[in-house]
Amino acid sequence: MRNSSVKPSMVKGWGRRFIEAFRLSREDKEITRTVIGMENIRRVFYLSLIAIPTSACYFIIFMLKAESETGVLYQWRQAIWICHAVIFVSFSIISVLIYFYAFKPAKNSSLALVCVHITAMILLLEGAALAAADQLVTSNITPYLITCLITALVLLTPPVFSVLYYIFSFAVFYFAISLTQKNTAVLISNQINGLTIAALGICLSIILWRGYLIRVKQSKVIEKQNSELKAAFDKVNSQKEDVEQLSRIGRDITSSLSIENIIQTIYDNVNSLMDAPVFTIGLYHSEKGTLEFPSIIESNRLLPPFSVALSEQNHLAVRCFHQHQEVVINDCEAGCGQFTGLLSNSLSRKSPLSLLYLPLWNKDKIVGVISAQSYNKNAYSDYHVNVLRNLAAFSAIALENADAYRRLAALLEELKATQDKLVTQSKLAALGALTAGIAHEIKNPLNFINNFAELSTELVEELASELARARPSHGPQSAADLDDLLNTLRHNAEKIREHGKRADNIVRSMLQHSRGKSGERQAVDLNALLAEDVNLTYHGMRAQDSSFNIKIETRLDPEAGSLEVVPQDISRVFLNILANACYETNRKKSTMDSQFVPLLKVSSRRVKDGVEVRIRDNGSGVPEEIRDKLFLPFFTTKPTGQGTGLGLSISYDIVVHEHKGMLSFETAVGEYTEFVIFLPDAQ
Repeated sequence: MRNSSVKPSMVKGWGRRFIEAFRLSREDKEITRTVIGMENIRRVFYLSLIAIPTSACYFIIFMLKAESETGVLYQWRQAIWICHAVIFVSFSIISVLIYFYAFKPAKNSSLALVCVHITAMILLLEGAALAAADQLVTSNITPYLITCLITALVLLTPPVFSVLYYIFSFAVFYFAISLTQKNTAVLISNQINGLTIAALGICLSIILWRGYLIRVKQSKVIEKQNSELKAAFDKVNSQKEDVEQLSRIGRDITSSLSIENIIQTIYDNVNSLMDAPVFTIGLYHSEKGTLEFPSIIESNRLLPPFSVALSEQNHLAVRCFHQHQEVVINDCEAGCGQFTGLLSNSLSRKSPLSLLYLPLWNKDKIVGVISAQSYNKNAYSDYHVNVLRNLAAFSAIALENADAYRRLAALLEELKATQDKLVTQSKLAALGALTAGIAHEIKNPLNFINNFAELSTELVEELASELARARPSHGPQSAADLDDLLNTLRHNAEKIREHGKRADNIVRSMLQHSRGKSGERQAVDLNALLAEDVNLTYHGMRAQDSSFNIKIETRLDPEAGSLEVVPQDISRVFLNILANACYETNRKKSTMDSQFVPLLKVSSRRVKDGVEVRIRDNGSGVPEEIRDKLFLPFFTTKPTGQGTGLGLSISYDIVVHEHKGMLSFETAVGEYTEFVIFLPDAQ
């Protein structure tokens, strides 16, 4: 029982192996359909070109002599030329079809496949027919052998089709020769030899087909390996170029001393190394507890700066900073979760799908983060992370250089300011010593001059009264002479008193300028102080000149708020500049026609770290040649006796040296002058 059950299973196993041997894989089918199919088309076409003239020759030879033969020889010749006529006609048709529909356009069509199969069948069947015809006059089966060998050698036929072709051709051969060969012994011998020839054809066809298939596979493998080698070589060259470019970028960014320039330089080069339409650097601000992003570039557009508080734990930049780890996300839709890495000031409002955040290290201390972002998924590989890591190292060095340069520039600015202050203080000290001497030497005589000038005026008035009572005793001429003399004395006394007061004012201004002391700082509503000084200046000018008039426009920023300043000193600055503006517009009006309207514009606005005040007049402007002298002590453009030349000098000292602000002016000759006063918030 056991042996009987084993035999069927063995038979089934051998059957499966036999079937598997003839079954083509998907790759083999594809090669057969494409590469081997085109090769068969070429071979069939060239075989047709050989078979057509050969068959034509056989046809002519056997047909010409067929008429002179009789009996069996006639039948033999008739069969031969008919077979070659069929070969001639069929191969002519096949060659035309192959040429126009497959060979010339190099296209493996269904028609071409049919032509290949027909060619194989024609060769094998014609071989069997010719061998059967030869049995009339001879016992050899050479035509069948030749056609089997030609079919096996020329055509690349899959094993299944080869078996079918040769089995069918042998069946035709077997029955065909039995019709023409009457000798039983010869018949049996030829049938056995035909079977051997068919088996040989099958084996040869399978061997050649398998060999060609293996060569095609090997060529594909070699081609693939060459392609991979070329890709690897190109990758190595690309990485080499990237390394060289990284080196160039490193030199460029480490030579820059501006954070904005560093970011712009990296952005200009980074997109040739990776997909990074959005790029930025965030710097740690210890006092504010934030990551400051001073410059963000999105699609080659500069975005406004923004900051992220370190308390925002759901921001990827904060996560990268706190954990000191690189953040790589190639699919934000699936990988970000509750975290966000979006830019709050994005212009396009597009959401990045791939994000890179790397920490910036400076001397084993994290100083910020660097980020590249893409709108495509899976934009970043380990190679891109390594590229950005190198850029982060260069950026940290560049930022350190920029910070050192900033601190050096601040130190130089502080030294320059200190030097200017020392020079100013030296001048003021010398001026103070001079003023003290003047006060000591001139003040007392000046008081006597002023007092006696007033007394002389009073005495002149009394003398005039006395003379008026005693006038009848004198003649008219003597009275007129006395009146002229008294008027001259009165005028001289007035001039002495006027110039004495002027000298006293000059000495007082010099004392104020050289005092070098400031009052206490107070929180002052700057808009209120400015409005009060504008009103005071206007009415003061009206009191001196009743014809004075000016149009005043004010634009005071409610956000200006209060500042910690010395109110009396800042008020003095405003009054000096406002008085100069009113004076200049009034002087311009006196030299022009009545169409000119004096205009004073006063504005304030809150700016970064302070308040800016602008005082603008439409006077004659400041000529080019005196602009550098405007803040020098004792320099004035007013006529003698109308200005001391200390107003702007004192104002500059109060704003710049006392309050650490800025005082500058903008002007156009004949059009306007605008003084810009910047007062910083309390430090």
